[in-house]
Amino acid sequence: MRRIGAQEISVMQYLGRISGNGNLRIGGETVARASYEIEGFAEPRGGVMSSGELSLAPSHLKAVFGRVGLQLLTDDGRLLDVRFSEKALRLATEVVHVEVTGDLPSSPAEWRAGSTSEPIRSERGSSRR
Repeated sequence: MRRIGAQEISVMQYLGRISGNGNLRIGGETVARASYEIEGFAEPRGGVMSSGELSLAPSHLKAVFGRVGLQLLTDDGRLLDVRFSEKALRLATEVVHVEVTGDLPSSPAEWRAGSTSEPIRSERGSSRR
């Protein structure tokens, strides 16, 4: 933290981003495939804050939006807890903003490594991978 006069200013450090594909799950059961892009920030007091975007077919997004207990099991084996940041779902959207906790990278080097996975295409777009 930096001090300017008598005021403290907290500075969060950007750690990097991870991205890829995975299975959205509720109660351990897969409900949809999704692509994700998540950015991580080190908090001044030692924690990690992460948020990003999930991309999936509008019909699947509509079915899971607002549900609690949503998890993303990434193709590289991370189990992430997902919470929607937005209060309402825009019509026909494929992307939604989320807050993420769980099995996140533990070091800045892992965050910087990112991912090379290609995104999943929606039902309206090209075929799924």
